[in-house]
Amino acid sequence: MPSASYTSLADMPDVVLAELSQARHGVIMLAVDGLSYDAALAAGWRTAELTSLASTFPSTSTTAWLTAMTGVGPAQHGVPGMVYRVPGRGALVYAVTGRVLAQGPADPGGDPRLVIEHPTIFDRAAADGVQCRAVAREIAHLPGPWAQALLRGATVVPAAPSETLARHARDPALLVDAALKEVDEQIGGQAGGVRRGQPMFLWTYVNLDDYLHRHGYDERAVAAMAELGSRAARWAQAGWTVIGHSDHGQVRCNPDDDLVRAWSVLDDPARRLLPAGGAGRVRWLYPAPGDEDGVGGRLAAALGSSARIVATDEAWRDRVGPVIAIAADERFPVPDPSLSWEHGADSADETVVPLAIWRGR
Repeated sequence: MPSASYTSLADMPDVVLAELSQARHGVIMLAVDGLSYDAALAAGWRTAELTSLASTFPSTSTTAWLTAMTGVGPAQHGVPGMVYRVPGRGALVYAVTGRVLAQGPADPGGDPRLVIEHPTIFDRAAADGVQCRAVAREIAHLPGPWAQALLRGATVVPAAPSETLARHARDPALLVDAALKEVDEQIGGQAGGVRRGQPMFLWTYVNLDDYLHRHGYDERAVAAMAELGSRAARWAQAGWTVIGHSDHGQVRCNPDDDLVRAWSVLDDPARRLLPAGGAGRVRWLYPAPGDEDGVGGRLAAALGSSARIVATDEAWRDRVGPVIAIAADERFPVPDPSLSWEHGADSADETVVPLAIWRGR
């Protein structure tokens, strides 16, 4: 089994560098967005050396992938979720693209960076003479600093058009087939292959998350992940070390209309600095100064047992609103009620993710 010292996504740089030091050809990483540990078990990933890791909190992709690639948490890389405030600008931003959603007062002397960059696995591996490539697919099309910070140090493989990738994301079998073909192209010589005497680290993004939001871990999703695991085993037989892991899992959601209305009332434009932030099953409010305790109390009364209301840790207070709501059941008022499955909170199904290693012989 992998070392017991590997306990969280922040350990992923150490996992990769350790495997690279003993890999025959190099390491292929399958970065599957949204795959829970239980779903990996159902897909037969137990044929690998399989263990579990703890995701970040919030259990959202922007936070978790950046932690997995840099080894630092959200307080260090500055991305506590999908939507949050940048203190030096006073702006509410959407992390995926860097788009400004709303403008509020800036903090004097506050950090103006949307993302605080740190060395990635790519940076560290390249310093050891490893050729680093990223089959980043959807992420390769993103314009903001988050994608740049995530892929720093890698040669990014040109991605298919966005329309093609969106079609893949609607069909797990099509998604996996396309991703596997791209990996084969990179390791098989069509795109340069393995340079003699130089190992490769190939990071491959597999966007299962979009499908799961609509359908959950159904037979199609599990079958596609089983095929991904089977191909990983074949690559291992050919001398590659393959690492499969995820960023977070998902749980069912069924938002209560009354709670959705209650949230809207408390996110009152007349009594806030900025619109609400967060995403999915963890959200936060930016009440006007002096109204934090009052808003927290009213929110707790309104959401009842569907949420835990907590105060923000001081290390996050300049980016995350002072009042955080964490989902406690499926009635929680998620921002997009059309989604059947969501994530972001701290339940085991959202935060326990797989780490599978198929080692080359």
